[in-house]
Amino acid sequence: MYTFINVFSQSFYQTNPTFTLPPSPPVSTLQHYECTICKVSYKSKSGLTRHETIVQKYNIQREGLYMLPLEIINEFKAQLVYVIQSKLKDHFTQSDKQTISFPCVESLFVGVFKGYIHHYNYQTGNYKCFFQGPGAYAQMANLLDNPNWGRKFFDNNQQTYVVLFNAQAEAEANQESIFDQSGRRIPKNRLKKFNLPKLTIEWKYKKSKEDAKKIEYQQDILI
Repeated sequence: MYTFINVFSQSFYQTNPTFTLPPSPPVSTLQHYECTICKVSYKSKSGLTRHETIVQKYNIQREGLYMLPLEIINEFKAQLVYVIQSKLKDHFTQSDKQTISFPCVESLFVGVFKGYIHHYNYQTGNYKCFFQGPGAYAQMANLLDNPNWGRKFFDNNQQTYVVLFNAQAEAEANQESIFDQSGRRIPKNRLKKFNLPKLTIEWKYKKSKEDAKKIEYQQDILI
């Protein structure tokens, strides 16, 4: 059994930039309803409601999954913060998307991220959480009980931190309609060109392996 938590985010020195927002986009005659978490759009409110109902089911702990003590969950949160901060280096050349991977059992993942799980694959048993937008960093700080979970301080008043929101890129992305003039939904790859920051946390299940003597062993990994 392997657990993977993928952390896709960007870290930069703090520069306190001032963004000049583009003009407001023209009002579109094609109304759409967007999930604030995964940014998937629907043409009707009922479509978005069905999506939210399904997501709620993902956060119901499945039968048979062991509930861990709060002390163990809190200790794991501290370990996760330590691993994330270890990826924050003190040079801009190392500012890029990062992927972190380490062991974690399913019950521990659910214990920490229950309520934030946004995708679950019933066939593979994989989970996914998404954090993006202006409130994403604070949301993770509340979840991990640490306001500096994605920030590391260095000498000379320098710091490196995880970026989960870019106001200018968000404004530019909002100018492009989700649907074209014919009412057809714009493919995701066109929306990706704005490179909006996002933190993806994923738990993946892997089958047991055998050693040279055909003895099975299991390992849980968190990315």
